[in-house]
Amino acid sequence: MISSRGIPLVSILIPSYNADRYIKEAIDSALMQDYPNFEILVIDDGSTDRTWEILQGYTDPRLHMTRRENRGITSTRNELFQQAKGDYFTLLDSDDIYMQGKLSKEVAFLEMHHEYALVYCRLKYFFDGAPDTYYRHRFKLYSGEEVFPELLKQQFITNTAIMFRREVYDKLGGYNPATGMVEDWEYFLRMLRNGYKIAYLDEDLVRYRLRWDSNTNFARQVTLKDSQVKIFENLRDQMSAEDRKKWNIDHWLADRKKNYAIAFLSNGQKKEAWNVYGEIKEKISLKNRVLIVMMMAVPSLLLRFAIEQAWNLRKKRLFIPMAE
Repeated sequence: MISSRGIPLVSILIPSYNADRYIKEAIDSALMQDYPNFEILVIDDGSTDRTWEILQGYTDPRLHMTRRENRGITSTRNELFQQAKGDYFTLLDSDDIYMQGKLSKEVAFLEMHHEYALVYCRLKYFFDGAPDTYYRHRFKLYSGEEVFPELLKQQFITNTAIMFRREVYDKLGGYNPATGMVEDWEYFLRMLRNGYKIAYLDEDLVRYRLRWDSNTNFARQVTLKDSQVKIFENLRDQMSAEDRKKWNIDHWLADRKKNYAIAFLSNGQKKEAWNVYGEIKEKISLKNRVLIVMMMAVPSLLLRFAIEQAWNLRKKRLFIPMAE
């Protein structure tokens, strides 16, 4: 909805669940944006803490709030898409913080570069409880033709970093609930497969909170890896034999299943891990075959402890302290 001054409307979409420690900081960061034409839509997904009470304290007419029973993050984001009136959609998780210019700079980019359907910015990461110490992610970030092959290797685009054109949603619909915990990864791959282009904007525009109790923590790795496998199985099924070969999809699917097997092992589910390993043992490297077989021989409790320690160490090493 373009205003009478010709300024595109931006819809800021905030799903919220038990976020009373963070929601005010997130909403305030959105309300303080210097961009002149936006709406903020919040759905409280059945919170049992003070989230709804905090939301009711706002009277700004740009902020629209809904409360209903818990349906999960994917359903909540899809409902927000349906409610949005904007020309551009941007997402804000209830524990993250927009920096000044998040809207104006991403809108300016998309208005100047009509060949791109989505733009994502750089993030300043901080650990919950230590808001003044910032980190960079070790991932390299990509634009244009480089995005699809790199996105097959790993997910490096964060929901809170993005802004995309409404026409993408009008054509593709919302997130796919069947993909589970990594619905955003599937959506970005789907966009690219449908000819839309993604750009990286090399500016810090979001403060991203790292929490050890987040949906991607160690305890939920089996569910997370299962979701990743589903994405790549669906992607493979949708591709021609020529495209499968071009993009090396069987390799990336086997790599996701290798991680799935290790997640089962970390959870003491050796039978399930062995079944997954049987599907991929001829498709993964000798090094990875030996690793999984050796892990099978380790007692479950000891193996879980070792994998969890390695996982936590790897997570910490993904982030590089920023110079002050």
